[in-house]
Amino acid sequence: MGIMRYPLGKTQIRVESDSLYQTKGNAEVTVAMLRAFVTLGKNLNLTKTCEELGVARQTVRRHINELEGIKGQPLFSVQNREYSLTPFGNALLADAEIILRQIKAWSGQSRLTRRSSNWLEIAHYLDASEREFFSQQHPISKIAEDGLPIMKRTLSAWGKAHTQIEDPAMADVRPYLVIYRKNPSGWICVEIGVKSAYAKWFGWTWSKSAIGKLSEADNAGDDYNDFISGAYARIHGEGGVRLDHLFAYLPRESNPDPIPISFQRLLMGCAFPDGAPGLAVLVLMTNQVEIDALPEKDVLFVPNDLVMDFEP
Repeated sequence: MGIMRYPLGKTQIRVESDSLYQTKGNAEVTVAMLRAFVTLGKNLNLTKTCEELGVARQTVRRHINELEGIKGQPLFSVQNREYSLTPFGNALLADAEIILRQIKAWSGQSRLTRRSSNWLEIAHYLDASEREFFSQQHPISKIAEDGLPIMKRTLSAWGKAHTQIEDPAMADVRPYLVIYRKNPSGWICVEIGVKSAYAKWFGWTWSKSAIGKLSEADNAGDDYNDFISGAYARIHGEGGVRLDHLFAYLPRESNPDPIPISFQRLLMGCAFPDGAPGLAVLVLMTNQVEIDALPEKDVLFVPNDLVMDFEP
């Protein structure tokens, strides 16, 4: 197998396959290929990827080269032995992550299950302490029909702002939002509104400390992180909106033991001033949640001091 390098300005695309990105007629994408792609895509470091997967460097390279041959384009560029995702690779990363999560669930290795009902997603997560978490997606039209006042105001502002985060139309609702930027390693929190549910629940000290950190840095596990933020990637990529009702157990700054809480969540694809895509998240703690799978015995009353279904 020959190694060829193709210059792209100062960047070289390294090809370790004679196929030169030609789609193979009988080629099949394997789980090993996807794991190599996703792990290298997150780490952007070959040594760390090999350690995480427990395989040799040439194995990871082979999987990446085979996947690039199947897809017909390079997934990574290599400059001075440093990896970076190509635009094509970056666009495929989220889908590859979703496929791996689905495989994990189908094989019974996941504590998270997802299914669809009328094209809307329903999720259930069981943590190590046997606590049940629930999520049910609702149509966006529900906000117009009987949505909470803050949510109606926020969706209207998002439309008037043409998805631009810094547009003046977003000013009134921005204190209620948490804003993320995506990088290959995960979701980086860049702003937490002073009136947001995150600040209200976790406390302002914790909230300020969370800025600049990855949302996955809590070490809660892949299944939990997928339950909480698995929907982010699609909305981020499409620039659209999504409404979910959730029931979860979350720790507070004053109490590290997870406490049950119900809330509605609106995800909105946004754009930063430089054109980079972002994600704005509105979470409203409320007793007004509709989750078909949630047992009646688990429905707890959200205290008045936490309820956020008032007019902003």
